[in-house]
Amino acid sequence: NTKREDYQRYWDDIHPFVKYGCIRDEKFYDRVKKALIYKTTAGEYLTLEEYLNRNCPDDENKSVYYASDDKRQAQMVKMYTDQGKDVILLNTLIDNNFISFLEYADRDSKISFKRVDAAADGITEEGETSEDARNKLEGMFRKAMGDDTVEVQLKPFKDEGMIAMITVDEQSRRFTEMSSRWGGADMKLPEKRTLVLNDKHPLVAWLKEADAAEDVTNTVCAQVADLAEMARQPLVADRMVDFLKRSNELLTMIIRH
Repeated sequence: NTKREDYQRYWDDIHPFVKYGCIRDEKFYDRVKKALIYKTTAGEYLTLEEYLNRNCPDDENKSVYYASDDKRQAQMVKMYTDQGKDVILLNTLIDNNFISFLEYADRDSKISFKRVDAAADGITEEGETSEDARNKLEGMFRKAMGDDTVEVQLKPFKDEGMIAMITVDEQSRRFTEMSSRWGGADMKLPEKRTLVLNDKHPLVAWLKEADAAEDVTNTVCAQVADLAEMARQPLVADRMVDFLKRSNELLTMIIRH
């Protein structure tokens, strides 16, 4: 126990070098892989085996959920931890390459690393939704967001208070970040984004019945989309200005009604 406590105290300082060594030399990785540990958002240190045994012992496909910025992604981290799932921190430059290396090196184990905003499967329930309703909402949100490529999904969330979240496909985001880092801003590629709406939420139920042509419907859709985006990252420039203006308009509408 004392040796592990000492090891954990040093880990935050040495882990980038250990990870780099693993990527460069698979023989080194084979020697140290059982000793690799991961810090959780709760401040614990777990080996990969400990994480999997605690979080997905019976799943054929092993998902490891992580945050790259636990403060910025705090709301999504909480959605996972509220379900009893650990979220690990991967917040250094080498981590994107390192987890891709791990997935390849241990591909027979079917382990995949997913950032907390990569998918909603860990925080949603099974449930069938109307395709007509989904198509209607997708059209409304594409118009409100000014984005004809965003996909809309309807799923019942385990957290009934959450209206929506925006997910970005893990592999798409990793490739975008890599191309941006090594190729500069001109090489930044579009990410595969999905707006996931909580089918349990009363506001989503209201939108299903709303008139898509009404200004208020467009305003509500834009507000929901911005709130979902803010759970991932800050709004910037004109988008933040529009969000604040729209928030004032919605508060004024509440007072008038």
